[in-house]
Amino acid sequence: MTYVTIATVRRTAGISSTEISDDDVTAIIAECEPQIERSFNTKFTPTEKIDIIEGNGTSRLMLSKNPLLVVRELKINGSTEDPAHLNLYKESGKIVLNQDEDLTNSTFKTGATRVVVKYLYGFMEESSTSSTTSAAEVAGTDVSIALASITDFADADWVEIKGMDGLSEVAQINATPGAGAIVVDKLIYGHVSGSTVTKLEISPIMTKLMNYACAISMVARIVGQSYTDIVGYGLGEFNVQKGEPYTQWRETATQLVKERDLLMGNSKIQGILKPRSYIA
Repeated sequence: MTYVTIATVRRTAGISSTEISDDDVTAIIAECEPQIERSFNTKFTPTEKIDIIEGNGTSRLMLSKNPLLVVRELKINGSTEDPAHLNLYKESGKIVLNQDEDLTNSTFKTGATRVVVKYLYGFMEESSTSSTTSAAEVAGTDVSIALASITDFADADWVEIKGMDGLSEVAQINATPGAGAIVVDKLIYGHVSGSTVTKLEISPIMTKLMNYACAISMVARIVGQSYTDIVGYGLGEFNVQKGEPYTQWRETATQLVKERDLLMGNSKIQGILKPRSYIA
């Protein structure tokens, strides 16, 4: 997944294609974006993950990634369990078996047993595009959801479904056939009529941060390739010095680093994410 573009990175850095080619900018983006993701230990679009975990003898387990969006499949000690029997904690990535449900395994058993969990995680923000369901929905795949309005919903969009039944999950739109309905790839829960369906979007804070990280790399490239620049001329007794060829780029880099560090330092997003270290 690419979060920024050549155009947005160039706009941030102020460096044209005569100085750094589009191919090189593409390579810089490919290097910088994963660094930001690793720093926050998450993705910024819903991403599938499978954890294989040793049981701990309790009804609670922590998954390796968060924010936790939905658990799609669950196996305990070789038995397939309905993931709808789980209570999910988005911020921490904790899952808890609902003891009121009829389960083959009431705990994540200890010993040589394994728990296998397939889930979606990632940090996204709610957009202004939202609607409500016109009827109750049932769990399943390729589920058609009747909405009061499908304006601004499109194929491949990610949506969050949340209702007064206390159930919440994220799904992807497979089709928008019209007639006031969208089709999503999978629902783990049934949802009551009147549930809110909200389109999710990539955090603009994170895209801005990635643009800054890429811009810093571009400025470093400009400074690095200036080592052959002529900085002075001599003719007999006369000498003319042009000074440092990269003074303006050094100032540009300083400002970009300040902005990047400010964003990184303030990016404990809604209590969910906190950067582990700054990008060098």
